[in-house]
Amino acid sequence: MKDLKFKVFSRKRESTLTYRINHTSKGWHIAHIAINGDCEPDGTHLFYANFNQDYISYPRNFGNYLEWLWEQVNEGVFDKEETQKKLQELADWVTTCEQSCPEWEGWNV
Repeated sequence: MKDLKFKVFSRKRESTLTYRINHTSKGWHIAHIAINGDCEPDGTHLFYANFNQDYISYPRNFGNYLEWLWEQVNEGVFDKEETQKKLQELADWVTTCEQSCPEWEGWNV
C-alpha cells in the first residue's frame, strides 16, 4: 500500500509536517526531508528519528498502535482508505501530545 500520509504538527517548525508512508512486507517506508527509509512495523527506528529531529513529543504507546495497524493492513483487514484514516488518527494523537507540552523559558521556548 503506497502514498499514505501522516500529517503531524511540529512546535519547533511551527507548522504541520507531512511524512509520506508506504506499507511494506516488513514494516513501513517513511519519507520526510532528510530521514527516509524502511522501519519496523512499530516504527523503529526511522519514525522516531523523524520525531526526535524536530523534538516532537509522542505518546509512549505509539509504536504498539502502529504495529497493530501494520498487522491489519498486512492481513488485508484494512483497505487504503481505512489505513489512511487510522494513520491520521495516530498523527492527531501525536499532535495532541506535542501541543500539550509545557512551555518553559530556557528549555523549549
